[in-house]
Amino acid sequence: MSESVPRTDLSPPESPASGKKSIIVRDSSSKRQWPVRLHGFNDGTLYGTRYRTVFHESSAGDDQFTRIGQLPVPASGRNGISYRFKTSTGWKSTLTRLVGRFPSVNVWPLTPSKLLATADNYVFMSHDGGATWELSRTLPDSSGPMGILPTGLCVHDGAVFLGEYPLAATDSPRILRSTDFGETWSTVAQLDDVRHVHSIQVDPYTDELWVTTGDSGSECRIGRLRNGTVECIGSGGQEWRAVELAFTPDAVVWGVDSVYLPSNPIFRLARSAFGSDSSPETLHEASSSIYYATTLTVDATQWIIVSTAMEAGADSTGPKNQTAYSDRATVLAASSATDFTTWHELAAYEKQRVPVDRWNPQDSVPIANAYVFLASDPDRGLVANPHNTARDDGTIVHYPPAYFRALETDGVGSPSSERAAGVTNLPVGNGN
Repeated sequence: MSESVPRTDLSPPESPASGKKSIIVRDSSSKRQWPVRLHGFNDGTLYGTRYRTVFHESSAGDDQFTRIGQLPVPASGRNGISYRFKTSTGWKSTLTRLVGRFPSVNVWPLTPSKLLATADNYVFMSHDGGATWELSRTLPDSSGPMGILPTGLCVHDGAVFLGEYPLAATDSPRILRSTDFGETWSTVAQLDDVRHVHSIQVDPYTDELWVTTGDSGSECRIGRLRNGTVECIGSGGQEWRAVELAFTPDAVVWGVDSVYLPSNPIFRLARSAFGSDSSPETLHEASSSIYYATTLTVDATQWIIVSTAMEAGADSTGPKNQTAYSDRATVLAASSATDFTTWHELAAYEKQRVPVDRWNPQDSVPIANAYVFLASDPDRGLVANPHNTARDDGTIVHYPPAYFRALETDGVGSPSSERAAGVTNLPVGNGN
């Protein structure tokens, strides 16, 4: 189904000191709000999707989005129907009215002309800036709706690395490598004793590749990819169950992703402690599972920003009769000025309520979680993208560098100070 070119509405700056604003994308003809999924920056330009349609800013920083292309439908028959229900306008919107708005497409703008994407169990590539797409590879049949996690792909020394995310116990995840932006792939490592790969990232200080895996017991690992294996700095318990890492010059920081823990710590392990029996240091305790992380340097101060998820139910890999502890989807930030010991809550969101929240016999129908996707740019600051939330769903909330300067100096950014400054996000509709 074709879609109109979008236009963008901007709220007024939400705090005179901070310059925070919300970006709402609307259909250019009907003016209906389009909830957009954020996919990060390339050369300062934001990329996003609505279903299988890919957008980017017309020019970096202008907050105006242009449609550039659409992912194809790679299958027919039963597989094609399943793919359309997860990714296509009309098909997916029917499903999300019942279970919530679940993410099912990832896009990585690797260069202005080279992009990769995943949807369902397919990998797609574009070598013309996203205008046209071709099937690059098929992932395990049991892969999650997004194919892999948004944190499961990175570029290192000119090659693309991808970590698979199967859900079936019979599928062993692999780490794949492509030296031609998706034309061909080779297997770098096969991880037979973990469930799936959560992330693969480049350490900006050592240029090494880091991998996180899950989900239970010894499957939970944090380590470096060396000689075709993951050389762990820690494993064996939920404290090592992480999605995305944050790097500082002298440490690695991560949040725990475990819905059945009463709280989820944010840990730090000094680089000098790698290879020792040292335990990570607890920096903070969050009330929900921690998924995504990014860093941002403003002037001489480094910030770590993480987001939590409001999960809809229990963990299938967790203990029987578990209690699910999940408060809200939040954005938390701390800076090197306090040695990352003082954490600010920048935003908090409840999950969007759907019919199966009220009636779901024996938890037979999966329900979508609420997330906040993050991306940062040294010049533009932080953008946050609440997803499947009761308010601001699908907006892009921009926190420029000035916001963090104000947060450091006078606390602008905490819930109480934002209320005092009259900070409000624009109300949004319940689009899909």
